[in-house]
Amino acid sequence: MARSNNRDKWVFRLVLTAILSALIVAMTVVPYTGYISYGGILEITTLHIVVIIGAVFLGWDYGALLGAVWGITCIVRAAVLGAGNPAYEAFLNPLVSLLPRMAVGAVAGLVTAALLKTRLKPILAVGLAAAAGTLTNTVLVLSMYYLYTSLMTGMSSVFEAFKAIVMTIASLNGGIEIAAAVVIAPAVYAALVRAFGKKI
Repeated sequence: MARSNNRDKWVFRLVLTAILSALIVAMTVVPYTGYISYGGILEITTLHIVVIIGAVFLGWDYGALLGAVWGITCIVRAAVLGAGNPAYEAFLNPLVSLLPRMAVGAVAGLVTAALLKTRLKPILAVGLAAAAGTLTNTVLVLSMYYLYTSLMTGMSSVFEAFKAIVMTIASLNGGIEIAAAVVIAPAVYAALVRAFGKKI
């Protein structure tokens, strides 16, 4: 019986990971779903929410895997868009587009697991994990982006990265991304728990 339950759990995790991975790919391809552009490379992303949902429900390792799927699609997207837009060239570098996205899933999953060991309600734990995952994406992507571009242009990487991170977190972009993740991730998590009768 235990072996059957373990197999069912593994199959469930595999299927949900595949569904979320397909959703990441679809949202990358369909305009104004995964990336909401409003001028140049200025974008609001929603893909971090999918990765965070997978991480808090399946664990940090599956979260990192979903983050890798996001990172790979980001590289492919940059290769397509970068043909006529040099601003996307930095996202061809895995340090800019892949590793930070894997970190999003890992951080969200680890924070959720740690908070659930306390007396904090699961919904609040997921909300805090969503905020942590979103900030991880913002800080790491911008840091790596400005480090890469500064090496190419000779700019002061530390100052530019710090300025970009602070401005983005305080900007409309950062506010919308954090707010969306904090609201949507716990709601979807609660729905999945009710649907499958499963807690992390």
